[in-house]
Amino acid sequence: MPDELAEQLDALARDDCYRVDAVLKEGAFETTQRVFFVGANGAEQGPYVRKYLDGDAGLGAAYERIWKAQRAGSRFLHLPRIVDCYAAGEQRAVVMEHVQGETLADVVYRCDPSMALACDVFPKLCEAVSELHDGFDPPLIHRDLKPSNIMLTSSNLTIIDFGISRTFDDGADEDTRHFGTRAYAPPEQFGYGQTDVRSDVYALGMLLYFCLTEKTPDAKARKDGFRDARIPEELRQVIARATAFDPLQRYESVTELRRAFGAATGAAGLAAGSGSAAAAEPPRFQAPTRPAAARPSEHPAPSATPAIPASPREPLRIGPKLGVAWDVVLLAVFALFVAVATSMVFDPKPTDQAATAPLIVRACEYYPVALLMIGPVLYFVSDRRPLRRLVPRLANVSWKRELLVCSIAFVVGVLMVGIAGQFVPSPPGF
Repeated sequence: MPDELAEQLDALARDDCYRVDAVLKEGAFETTQRVFFVGANGAEQGPYVRKYLDGDAGLGAAYERIWKAQRAGSRFLHLPRIVDCYAAGEQRAVVMEHVQGETLADVVYRCDPSMALACDVFPKLCEAVSELHDGFDPPLIHRDLKPSNIMLTSSNLTIIDFGISRTFDDGADEDTRHFGTRAYAPPEQFGYGQTDVRSDVYALGMLLYFCLTEKTPDAKARKDGFRDARIPEELRQVIARATAFDPLQRYESVTELRRAFGAATGAAGLAAGSGSAAAAEPPRFQAPTRPAAARPSEHPAPSATPAIPASPREPLRIGPKLGVAWDVVLLAVFALFVAVATSMVFDPKPTDQAATAPLIVRACEYYPVALLMIGPVLYFVSDRRPLRRLVPRLANVSWKRELLVCSIAFVVGVLMVGIAGQFVPSPPGF
């Protein structure tokens, strides 16, 4: 009993060291907060992320393994730094660095899915997952690899959210707890067997499909064998094998998957710096050189580190939510112009010079202003990424061609208005 009381008091003392700035996520098994450490003199340091995980549900054990490994001197390039890990009653509390950057989902949305993006991101992602598998004995299995759990910054890629990660147990027949995101989690994660390194291989295959298409993999995609016009046949075969239902048919390790990816891109002439595709589409990510002294000795030299790019297709780059809001505003402006044009065509004011003109003349004078002049301008300044997802062929249209089409439409509109104006009766006295 005294030991339990001491443990509770210690947990309370640690909790009191942090000021809660915001609750980022709250659920039945996990609460995530953004916190700041408050020193004895009132000075604050942070931000950090603090998680309370349900210990009875078997969550959070991976954080403790990572924390102990980091305290023992291990350095990981692609895992968050754990500041503290302790028991808080029936929960496990974890305090870690607040990883900055964009999620993979946001990057793919902002830059558009492409072969160039996959060539830059996927090898680094494989390297990150290999840290979990090769850096621990027995391996750590993440079990929840998905676009929102991959963070990209200008200098690194970091895997986050190890709440349902587990240690591989050679003697177990299946996982004790069945968690995961169904679109990216393998069948064995839901009762068909025990998860191992090939379970993360499955998730990586699905992430590769996402990088190439921006589609969440579903049953239809798997049934079609992941066939898509944007996926070369060589890479389609890699995805299909990585995501095989039977773990025995998948790649044995992430390293083997990474080699297969490199071989497939090379065979298709799509590797960075070679082949027509590389020449036609510039890489979305730059690869800054990391000084040799900054590389931990226990890890091999990292491959090209992705830097969040400036998409060559979009002069203006904004976040997904702001982009949708901007499109809604532009759509409202366009609707207003169409409504005004319709009113002037079908219900002109008596003082309107074109009120006595035939209906067809009024239509040819006012509708081109809204449809051929205002419309193309609004389209060109809009965030066209949602439209490209609905009509994938638009992703292959360059902004220069879009500008040319919009300019032609504008000129046609001006000509139509000018010609229609010749048929509008002149006011008396002219």
